Amino acid sequence: MKRARALRNGDAGLIAGWGSCLILCALVLALFFAGTTPSYGAPQTIRFAIYTPQRGLEGEAMTWLTEEIEKRTKGAVKFQNYFAGSLLKERETLRGVQSGAADMGYIFVPYFPRELTLWSVGEPFIRGPVDPAKKAEFFSELYDQSPELQTALKAYNQKLVAIHYFGQMAAGGPRPLKSLNDLKGLRIRCAGGYDAEHMTALGAKVVFLPGTEIYSAMEKGAVQANYTAFISYFKYRLFEIGKQHTVLVVPQFTGSVALITINQKVWDGLSPDVQKVITDVGKEYGKKIASEIKTLEVDIKNKMKTAGATVVDLPVSEVNAWAAASEKDSLEKWVKKAEEQKQPGKVLMDRAKKLVEKYSK
Repeated sequence: MKRARALRNGDAGLIAGWGSCLILCALVLALFFAGTTPSYGAPQTIRFAIYTPQRGLEGEAMTWLTEEIEKRTKGAVKFQNYFAGSLLKERETLRGVQSGAADMGYIFVPYFPRELTLWSVGEPFIRGPVDPAKKAEFFSELYDQSPELQTALKAYNQKLVAIHYFGQMAAGGPRPLKSLNDLKGLRIRCAGGYDAEHMTALGAKVVFLPGTEIYSAMEKGAVQANYTAFISYFKYRLFEIGKQHTVLVVPQFTGSVALITINQKVWDGLSPDVQKVITDVGKEYGKKIASEIKTLEVDIKNKMKTAGATVVDLPVSEVNAWAAASEKDSLEKWVKKAEEQKQPGKVLMDRAKKLVEKYSK
């Protein structure tokens, strides 16, 4: 009898022990899953100032980015996208995001040559990676290796979300053209900066005009050619002008970039899980742009030819000869300008040169 009661008591103790163990396991699992379930915090709306129209490569890319963030945060973060400068004009964006007039902005670096000097480090180059995928890797690695670039944005109360870069350049007009040498002596419109210096080195007479005025000026003969991104050349419909319109597609490195930034205070107010989503989507943005640029440039080329324009793909040898004549001076000028502003221009330029060589192979 005593032995039976002891066994029964032992079984009861064993059952009680297993029960406690199961409860403990359940608590551990609950804590584990609670710790791994993303916490996106209270719903928040981010005002995004975009100076470009909603249609086109840039506008559609911005729409993808914001929709992807909304989807991955399960609607905890929502965006109000202000396209075509409806919240901030293109030259207001840097200061507007800094002050909180917008929470996020799309900033074209060449519009801010003094404020974002270090971010213009790619602009003096002519030679470099042309393939969009390699260009994406170049800019991504340069940013990761350069705390100076992060500091430059922090000075304006901002943090980087994504880098937007551009495709091949094009020079063309309503006349037969076969090479860069044919641009010598022509009145050529370009955006300014190092583009103007590089065109001047070819012997061109540079004219500065807003993009919206190019078509009319070319029709009237006030400008004889235009030098801009190949995609922008198509956007302006310049290839429609004249019966012998020629577009030279230039396989050079396009070092101008635009930045998608977020106000630092807004960023700090987001949960770590939301910050991770935005960071991940920002990195994917570069790869998406690379794929879309290649597809779009092929489509544009075909449409220009169908419309009757001549499209000439210049050999890399022409770009190398052009660079040999003008690139060295541009690079030295950029470093001097940065150093005069007490910024680490030489350090950043040396780093950029190594990466240009790496991704040009």
